[in-house]
Amino acid sequence: MSIEQSLIKSYLDEIGVNYHEKDEDTIVFPYTGDEDSKIMVVCRIMEDGEYFKMHTIKHLDDLMDNVADDKKNALKDWMLYENYKTKTGSWEYDPSDNDIHFSVEYPIEDGSLTMKQFTRGFAVVIKSADKIPEMKKILGLVSGEVDEKERKRQELLRQLQELESGSGSI
Repeated sequence: MSIEQSLIKSYLDEIGVNYHEKDEDTIVFPYTGDEDSKIMVVCRIMEDGEYFKMHTIKHLDDLMDNVADDKKNALKDWMLYENYKTKTGSWEYDPSDNDIHFSVEYPIEDGSLTMKQFTRGFAVVIKSADKIPEMKKILGLVSGEVDEKERKRQELLRQLQELESGSGSI
C-alpha cells in the first residue's frame, strides 16, 4: 500500500498549517517559533508512495559557512549526541554545502501513515527549531550570556555545595 499527497494535505489541514504544494510529491511550509527559531519544513513522498520524509531546510540559514572548524566539529558532536538521545528523528549535516537538517522518516511499504504517526513526527520536527539558539551558542554566533533561570539554578547549586561542605548558611 502507498500514500498519496492528498493524505498529507488532509493531515496538515486538520492541524491548521498553511502550506505550498511544490510538486506532486512535495509540500513546503514555514514555521516560526520565537524570533531566533525560523525553519522551513518539507514533506516529501518518495518511492512511489512507499516512503515518507519530513525534514527541515534553512535550519541555521547558512551560518556555518564562516565558522571555524573547531566550532563546526563541536556542533557535529552535539548533533550526534542529540541523535543518541532521541527516539524519533535525526540531525543531518551535509559537508558539501554545510547545510544542517532535522528529519523524520517513515517507510510505508505495506501499510499507511496514520494521523498519530504524522502528528508525532510533525511535533518532533517543529521542536527542532527550539534548538537553534543552543546551536548558535555552540557555533559562537551569540554571546554565552546566562539567562535568569540558569543564573538561579547556579546560585542554588552554589548554596547546596556550601551546605554540604558545612561552610555556609542559607
